[in-house]
Amino acid sequence: MSRSEPGLDAPRNRVQAIYETELDHLLATCTLLAGDRTAGEDLAQSVFAEALQRERREPGYLRDPVWPWLRTVAVRLASRQRARIRGELGRLHLLTTDLPDGIWDRQTVDVVQALRRLPPRMRACTVLAYLEDQSTQAIADTVGCSAKTVENQLRESRHRLRDFIGAGYMGADDE
Repeated sequence: MSRSEPGLDAPRNRVQAIYETELDHLLATCTLLAGDRTAGEDLAQSVFAEALQRERREPGYLRDPVWPWLRTVAVRLASRQRARIRGELGRLHLLTTDLPDGIWDRQTVDVVQALRRLPPRMRACTVLAYLEDQSTQAIADTVGCSAKTVENQLRESRHRLRDFIGAGYMGADDE
């Protein structure tokens, strides 16, 4: 089907009408669910993307009142996002808790403390790459970014870690 055929226009028009009437309400709810305006806007757009997919699969699926469906999807998507974040935090828990004395040698403690100074995404990429031995694509899927972004994050983390703990800790083949 081409984009101009009526079969695709009807769902798009239906979702466009819902978008025009419910956007402000959904944005307010999504902002509260996500914690800030930018994340709320992303969440609202995801809800409308799902609405369009549903309406294309089953024309007439979105019935009045449509607000309960929009709200339910927003909460579900926000919960999934929080679950992904909790999972990432769980994997990084070791790096964010206080280190007990005497368990690790000084060099390991220095590396962990340097890792703590990295921004969260960069830290996640670094831990997944070097401690979990994950591929760039697997890291990108886990963190929710492109493989190129992961490569950039890893390169920058190597530079920062070198600055934090000194070149003596870094491998000789590093940039």
